[in-house]
Amino acid sequence: MYFQYSQALYLLLFLAPLLWLLIRSKKKILNIASVYKLKTPGPWYFKIKSILIITFVSSLILIAARPYIVSDRSADYVFLIDVSRSMDARQTCGDLTFLDRSKIIMREILGGVPEARFGIFAFDRFAFPITQMTTDFDYLNDVIEEGVHIGMTFEATKTELANALGVIVDKKSRLPDIFGDITKVILISDGYVSGDFRRRLSVPLTRLRNTGVQVLTVGIGNPGETPIMASERGQCLNESINLDGETVLIPLRDDVLKFIASETQGLYFAEGETERLIETLRAGLVLIPGGEDSQIDSYRKDISVYFLTLASIALLGLILLRLKLKLESGD
Repeated sequence: MYFQYSQALYLLLFLAPLLWLLIRSKKKILNIASVYKLKTPGPWYFKIKSILIITFVSSLILIAARPYIVSDRSADYVFLIDVSRSMDARQTCGDLTFLDRSKIIMREILGGVPEARFGIFAFDRFAFPITQMTTDFDYLNDVIEEGVHIGMTFEATKTELANALGVIVDKKSRLPDIFGDITKVILISDGYVSGDFRRRLSVPLTRLRNTGVQVLTVGIGNPGETPIMASERGQCLNESINLDGETVLIPLRDDVLKFIASETQGLYFAEGETERLIETLRAGLVLIPGGEDSQIDSYRKDISVYFLTLASIALLGLILLRLKLKLESGD
C-alpha cells in the first residue's frame, strides 16, 4: 500500500494525546459518578468507545493521505540524464535550457508508461544513481524538478558517455536485487563528446548487449549550434560564455546518439518524438485491464473507500453505543 499524500500520516501522532484524553475522560466520569452515587457504565463501554474513536480518527487520517495499491510492474526502465555543462545551452535567456527540455520529456514518459518501474541516473564526468527503482511517480517527479541540475559534481565540463553506460552495467550486475531487471536505458543528452567516440564506447556497448539492455537515445538540441548563456548568482545574463575569445557553441551530436542506439538494438528519437518513444516503451508490456486507454489512475487503485467504510462502521458503532447507554440509564 502506498500514499499519495504521505505527509498526512504525521497526523497519526495525535492519536497518543487523543488516547490520553479518553483515559482522563473515563477517570473523570467515574469520579463524578462516585461522588453523586450515579450508575456508571461497565468497563466494556470505555474500551469499546476508545477503540471506535481511535478507529474513526485513524481512518479519516488515512483517507486524507489517499492510500492506493499498484499492479505488479511489467518492466524496469532507467533514465540516464546528461547534467554536464553543455546541457545549460540555450539561444537566449528566455529559452529553456537543454536540461529543462529534458525534464519535460522525462515527466511525459512517466505519465505515459504507468505500468513500469523507473530509476534515474545522472552523469557528466561521473555517473551515479540519484534514485532507486520505484513506482512512486510523485517522488520521481519531485527528484526531476528539484534534484536534477547542472553541476551535481565538482566538474561538469565534460560528457563521459562511455563511463555512464559502463556504470549502468556495473550496477545491474553488482546490485541485481535493485537494478537486475533493467531492460531499457533512456539516454537523454545532446551527445556532445570529443575524440574517437566509437572506440571509447565499444566496451560498454558490448557489455550492454551481453546483458540484454537496449539503449533508447533522445537527442536534445537545436539545428546548428547553441551557445551557453552566462549566469551570475542564478540569474541569466544576456551574453554567451566565451573561451579563449571564442563563443562556446554546443552542437547536437545525433550521430553519437544514433550509434549508441544502433549498437544496442535500440532506437534514436528526436526531441519531438516523445509519443513514439512512449509507444516503444509500452510495446510488449502486459497491460492492466483497460487496454490501450489504460492510464496511471487505473494502474493505481485508490483504496480510500475501504477506510471510509471502516470510519462509517466506527461512527455507527459510537451512535449505537450511545443509544445503548441511554436505554440502560432509562432502566
